[in-house]
Amino acid sequence: MLPPVLTIKDAADYLQRCTKTVRNRIKSGELRSYREGQEHRIRREWLLAYENNLISKAAHRDKVGGLS
Repeated sequence: MLPPVLTIKDAADYLQRCTKTVRNRIKSGELRSYREGQEHRIRREWLLAYENNLISKAAHRDKVGGLS
């Protein structure tokens, strides 16, 4: 189970992406975060909402593309 608040590294490990990708998603506004000192923190529900959004986009893309 994910902790209530994650670091960028925690989020990257969960998503199986590099930390730079997670930082880019935060910078673009796709993934919510807040700053605690110099570090970004990501609430569990924000990460799961981001993941669900990715899944929804992929499902829609597959449906429109005729793959499902």
